[in-house]
Amino acid sequence: MVESESDPLSKSNVEKLMENIKEKTEVVKTLNSLIRIRILILLWAYKEQSINELCEKLGKSWPTVNKHLNIMQKKGLLELREVKSPGPQDKKLFSAREDLIKYTRLGFEFLDELDPDRILKILLQDVISDEKTLELIQKIFDDLIPYHEELVRKLKDIEPTRENLKDFYKRAHVNYYVETLDEEEFEYYHKRYKEFLEDMEQYKKKRKNESGAERKEKPYAALHLILPLKKIQEARFKRFWNT
Repeated sequence: MVESESDPLSKSNVEKLMENIKEKTEVVKTLNSLIRIRILILLWAYKEQSINELCEKLGKSWPTVNKHLNIMQKKGLLELREVKSPGPQDKKLFSAREDLIKYTRLGFEFLDELDPDRILKILLQDVISDEKTLELIQKIFDDLIPYHEELVRKLKDIEPTRENLKDFYKRAHVNYYVETLDEEEFEYYHKRYKEFLEDMEQYKKKRKNESGAERKEKPYAALHLILPLKKIQEARFKRFWNT
């Protein structure tokens, strides 16, 4: 995300923004594979994994997992750490690049600070990239049905204490927020969303400065979607009638 400035974006910042868009496109292209998505999720959740650990969790062969890890590493999505092991070779541990997520979204500043022709060029690239990103998210959501089936089994076996149930609802339950908005509510929500992103960015920078390069597990994913329902439906039924 490009930081806001009172003056229009400098040439160097424009170039940086365009480079971010290019990198976002490359990230999405590289992740256009279900096994690579699953690898990335596992590396977030478990901090770092060896090839053998990934093979076990994915149920895939060593050559298959190694092939996809090589592709992801060449595209700069992964980091590698080698640790001493008793065998003839050091153990290789893979982790997801720390700043990877920021290359899957744009900020809002360029909408106010660039000329319209350049904004249009950016938005065209961004929409195509977002289409692929949403396909990837859909694949992640495919896991939710079997996950909920497992939740039912776990709930039947859980010791029903208040603390156990509260912890289950907070950490294992899929919490979501869905709200339909009128125009004024949308403007308010959008404004608060931008404020939240800026606040979250500052919070993450502060934590990074305090903890240094210490890598942490990331066992949760917060997904935020604002769906233009009316435009989506218009696109659907107008295309339907046109055909």
